[in-house]
Amino acid sequence: MSTGSIPTARCRPDLAGVSEWELVLMAQAGVLTSDLLWRCALFAALIDAPLLALIARRVTTGLFHQLKWYLAGAAFIVYAALWGSLGSVLFWDEVYQRIFPMYFRWLLGPGMGLLFALLALAFWRVSKLLREWQVVCFILFGGLVSLAGHSIGISRGLMRVPLLSAASPASALVFGVFEFIFYWCLIVGIGAGVRWLLLRMRGKDAQKPG
Repeated sequence: MSTGSIPTARCRPDLAGVSEWELVLMAQAGVLTSDLLWRCALFAALIDAPLLALIARRVTTGLFHQLKWYLAGAAFIVYAALWGSLGSVLFWDEVYQRIFPMYFRWLLGPGMGLLFALLALAFWRVSKLLREWQVVCFILFGGLVSLAGHSIGISRGLMRVPLLSAASPASALVFGVFEFIFYWCLIVGIGAGVRWLLLRMRGKDAQKPG
């Protein structure tokens, strides 16, 4: 995929709140309009809804309470992979070297992974205080955290970037929420899957003759 149409140095302060996948959309579409973002938000919502329903059905309250460190580990993996591949490699020259100091390039992955692992622990603890829908609220908290980064970007002139000038702040914020909801569904899936796999491996070891 060519990244020649991605905003470069002159846009650096305005891109602090742009997610990696929005940059991919920019590169493919040439311009990011409100209409495109609303359609992408709808498409993401159509993916998120069945995932949330499946997770709500399969991840019980008891299971969710046992996933604390699995969720933190999964959050680290997901966001370290996203920032490590897209931030440190694919879009570093075009975008992120204009935002972060050079020495931080290879720290983006582990740094963001650690940040979101800590957020996962915080969201897990808060969600446990709720009576119902704990795992769903955990995921929704993860989706809503995207509003912070995007709002910071907008306050610094994000929507004045030429490729975003045709998009509205509302469309950018809404799309970011559904984008992050997908990531946090993935985090729960990875956490629960790893726990299941480890328990299965331990069960097999326990059945081996001494």
